[in-house]
Amino acid sequence: MRMVYITARTPWGQGETFILEEMLEIKRQEVELLIVPRNPSKSIFHKKAEELLENAIWMPLINFRMVAVFLGALLTNLSVWKVLTSIIKASRNPRILVKNLVVFPKSVFIAKYIQKKDIKQIHAHWGATTATMAYVISEITGIPWSLTLHRGDVKGNNILKKKVESAEFVRCISECTKKMLLRIVGEGYEQKIRIIHMGVEFPTDVSEFRNRKGTFIMITPANLLEVKGHKYLIKACYTLIQQGISDFQCIFYGEGKLRANLENLIKNKGLVNHIRMPGAIPHEELMMIYKNRQVDVVVLPSINTSDGEHEGIPVSLMEAMAYGAPIISTNTGGIPELIGNGSGIMVPEKDEKSIYDSIYELMKNENDLKLFAQRGRKKIAEEFNVQVVVKELISLFSDGE
Repeated sequence: MRMVYITARTPWGQGETFILEEMLEIKRQEVELLIVPRNPSKSIFHKKAEELLENAIWMPLINFRMVAVFLGALLTNLSVWKVLTSIIKASRNPRILVKNLVVFPKSVFIAKYIQKKDIKQIHAHWGATTATMAYVISEITGIPWSLTLHRGDVKGNNILKKKVESAEFVRCISECTKKMLLRIVGEGYEQKIRIIHMGVEFPTDVSEFRNRKGTFIMITPANLLEVKGHKYLIKACYTLIQQGISDFQCIFYGEGKLRANLENLIKNKGLVNHIRMPGAIPHEELMMIYKNRQVDVVVLPSINTSDGEHEGIPVSLMEAMAYGAPIISTNTGGIPELIGNGSGIMVPEKDEKSIYDSIYELMKNENDLKLFAQRGRKKIAEEFNVQVVVKELISLFSDGE
């Protein structure tokens, strides 16, 4: 089977590591991939991404050649006019319309490029402009398409009803995402929606959980954004110091617009010797940290923001659990679907005292560390193993059996 996968940037750039893992597994399961990033960067950040370069097309978001093909199609292809008109009518505000129009020439160009390549399916990750591209390509070529919805892309509601109507099926990565989507498009589309989690590679060569020796190591693998709730972990670390507990290190792996604010908070709390922010880390390096047992606990203190943003099911937690790292996180978004059954420690959002209490209990009790490590690995093996997830996804694609 040959199919097109539309991403935001992958395999180039730093983000979308969860999509990278999924595409690698799809390739291993003998699906012939053609990867089309919307606006790729020029650098490879994750070493694994190099395995997909032979399957990917690098081209900018727009160039003169795309515009020329687009203008030519307007003169000769009625389907281009039809899909363009539908997008103009369905875009609910000028901002969304402009975003959709920006990707339109590239979409027409890709449609022409794949027309004679025997493509059986088009799949887009994200419901915003990547899905717009897939929708346009499908309408022009007649090739069936589908999409994966995460969380923020549902909230953004970029002509989602039109896309759900057109798509062969819609994959939501969590029950929470499905509920959000149905509130927008209506219950009548429920039969088109499938809940298929994102999956992670499940390592089989994981040694016993590391015995506690010396400094207690916590990490938060998340971009420095409000929804991730870093400041509540900082405050919990401050409580540790107040209680006379100083033999710990907390590391924030990620980048984002809150870096300066978080650095100031760390400095004001006197925690510069205990909390580090080394920036983004290549995926394979983070996995090696887990494999080498360099982490005692992974903490993700996510919150519901005032503008309604929240987590889906964080792949960063799945990866840590797969390697046997105990998890502390919050009862927000889709996180309860991952750790709500005791496969991790779940605390209320915006509650630094509960975070402190959970960390303190794990510091005192090595048996609890081992218990949550075992439960977490079992959860991932049964429900979030990328091999199983991809097999289910492929079964939904046209001619995917």
